[in-house]
Amino acid sequence: MEIRPMTGADVEAASALARAEGWRDRTHFFEFVLRVPTAQPLVGTLDGRVIATGLATASGPVGWMGALIVAAECRGRGYGLAMTRELMRRLRDAGSETLSLEATDAGRPIYERMGFRIETHYHQLQADRLDELPEPPAGVRARRLTPADLAAVCELDRQATAEDRSAALAVLAELDGWALEDEDAANATALRGFLLPAERAYGAVVAPRFEDGLYLLDLHRSIVPAGAHVRAGIPHEHEAAWQELLARGWQETWRAPRMLLGPPIPWRPEWIWGQINSAMG
Repeated sequence: MEIRPMTGADVEAASALARAEGWRDRTHFFEFVLRVPTAQPLVGTLDGRVIATGLATASGPVGWMGALIVAAECRGRGYGLAMTRELMRRLRDAGSETLSLEATDAGRPIYERMGFRIETHYHQLQADRLDELPEPPAGVRARRLTPADLAAVCELDRQATAEDRSAALAVLAELDGWALEDEDAANATALRGFLLPAERAYGAVVAPRFEDGLYLLDLHRSIVPAGAHVRAGIPHEHEAAWQELLARGWQETWRAPRMLLGPPIPWRPEWIWGQINSAMG
């Protein structure tokens, strides 16, 4: 198997491979990561055919791995392990000290043998669209993001995740985004929270205040098209959030371990309400 960078010409074949292996359509996902300069989507080819994919995203001190798929008829030959090691090598070369991933049941034993440990779990919850815009918390207003907000968004995100996700956030902000601030903007000292809708119903959502996070998730539900739904990715440590969402009728669709290799991360999981996606955090 030859491992090389994915190109736009590979997206159709990579998406077909994902669908054949039971994944949702990942066409827009692959198109998105090809635009993020810190992301390295890879393909593995055999006789010119795409039989594997993988993604390495260097977010400063933390590097994420994901989108690891191998064609069913090619498993058991070490191709998945080869792709994993190549992702790890690229992240190390990019300066990431801690490697991070969300593991499937099948992948978890493999990663454990490579030295990864379970750090926490993510609760992925899902809710349908809301027909009306929600009211923001008292004294707070929501507005569309502007380019001038990006530095504050990236700083708040860095405080929450202990990662530098500015490259991915900048691409998302080009499409859509919302900021929360005090109504009395003259006295506002910092951004209260943000929502950056992402592909496949995900959304990067960070808010230090509990009521703000709940509002941003409801805002996300109200701006998606009719018949659509949204997803919230909540770290297990943020128990008050996922318990509250369950009480409000959200459905938990998946619970996945977050595994780390390297130093622990000084993050603030109680500020995190959503993910860019499960392959990038």
